[in-house]
Amino acid sequence: MALPKLETPTYELTLPSSGEKIKYRPFLVREYKILLTALESDNEEIQRVITELVDICTFNKLNMEEIANFDVEYIFLNMRAKSIGETANLSLQCNNCENKISFDLDITKAEIKKDKEHSSKLNITDKIMIEMRYPKFEEMLEIYQNFKSDKIVDLLCKCIKAIYTEEKIYDDYTTEELTEFVNGFSKTQFGMLENFFVTMPKVVQHVEQDCPSCGAHNELTLEGLQNFFV
Repeated sequence: MALPKLETPTYELTLPSSGEKIKYRPFLVREYKILLTALESDNEEIQRVITELVDICTFNKLNMEEIANFDVEYIFLNMRAKSIGETANLSLQCNNCENKISFDLDITKAEIKKDKEHSSKLNITDKIMIEMRYPKFEEMLEIYQNFKSDKIVDLLCKCIKAIYTEEKIYDDYTTEELTEFVNGFSKTQFGMLENFFVTMPKVVQHVEQDCPSCGAHNELTLEGLQNFFV
């Protein structure tokens, strides 16, 4: 005899990048098992599984090739809250006595921080403007890991959407041409490119905890999924 089919609830949230309302569902037991297995693997496998879960649980309605990394993080935290629970057990190291402080974090209070000075259009000179796109989830992971390495120029170049002059829009060029263009930046101009990533929207949550060992007050700001227990 066939067992009854369970109905999965659906929820709605607003994408931080566009203001678009989307529907999503919690992940199921079989999907949660896949996530737990991935958490024991490397970062590349974790980001692959998280991306696939977000795609499946938003009913394949999103373009996962273009969606911004902070949209993925925000959707996933909401999915996690509805699937497993609204709290996650975390620990932080006391900044006074280095004791480990264990606490429960209400992940529903995570929010998107938007810098008022942030812009996706960078005026590199009086006559040249660069339009940026937000990095995808896997690209942001690479940027976190390589921000102080030689790879950073290549990674930042990937997020240049178009180059504008007074006469022309450049949106069709080779990787080599773009890399050569960016390598010709002054330190100030390259700093504008880096600042785009530093100030772009991000998932954040402020944490305050008193150390039970020494009584010191600790404050911490969590940013991105890598700092949340997923």
